[in-house]
Amino acid sequence: MSKELSPGEHLAPIDELRLSYFVAGEGPLLFVTSPGWGIGSRYLQRGLAPLLPRFKIVFITTRGSGSSTRPADAAQMGSANMADDIDLLRQYLGLSHIDLFGHSNGGAIAISYAARHGANLRRLILTSSQLIGFDTGKSIQAFLERVATDPRYRQAVPYVGKPRPEDDAGFRQHFLKTLPLYLHDPGANAAIFESDMGGPFSAWAFHAQAKRDRSPAADQTLELANISAKTLIIVGRHCWVCPVVVSEHLHAKIPDSRLEIFERSGHFPWIEEPERFFPAITGFLGEG
Repeated sequence: MSKELSPGEHLAPIDELRLSYFVAGEGPLLFVTSPGWGIGSRYLQRGLAPLLPRFKIVFITTRGSGSSTRPADAAQMGSANMADDIDLLRQYLGLSHIDLFGHSNGGAIAISYAARHGANLRRLILTSSQLIGFDTGKSIQAFLERVATDPRYRQAVPYVGKPRPEDDAGFRQHFLKTLPLYLHDPGANAAIFESDMGGPFSAWAFHAQAKRDRSPAADQTLELANISAKTLIIVGRHCWVCPVVVSEHLHAKIPDSRLEIFERSGHFPWIEEPERFFPAITGFLGEG
């Protein structure tokens, strides 16, 4: 085993950056990318731990988050830039191809990877995935109107429209105020996710990425037909921020894809329906 794939945290020299990745588990390699908006990969390291007896996982913390350094130019903080970092890491590790898991905005990064570096991708897993350029406004607004008086969510709803703070502590607290919306059963599961998500968030990463991904050039909707990797798409029926309509569109446009909708999950199906989620992942990756 090379020292670059030994257990623990590593920093890889990627162009001008040092990219943080954490290695754990045993078995075939699986790359897991964090979202790019500043949360890092800690919540994925903890949440996906049941996969570690079956897979060696490379958990990537995207540029500008956690221990990964920032680019000199904030305009290089787009999801596509983060996808290119994954391929540079693949090359650094001497791998001919990878399997890749992305959740939420990590899904959008994985989509960019599949479209830009598809020759190096074997399997793609998109969980509660974002699709940059796809309009979710009506779906999100309908959800917020539906839950505005629900005691599980009503205190969280007003925070959705508020600007995200520029400081790290304020940004993290803003996210925690909205956390119930991300779960089908927040009373049972919000504390689990809060414990899993770990350390500080990067407000700088959030604002820099959001600005870059709002550019018309960042639109991913025309790239989907070019994805050749076999793809598993998972979404919770009650996911508000990356609603089911996104995953349905991904399934319709990605040629070799399957869609699984988890009826008792929000944004984090591994927390709310683990008995279905983990067999779905292991089964998909184990297929010939």
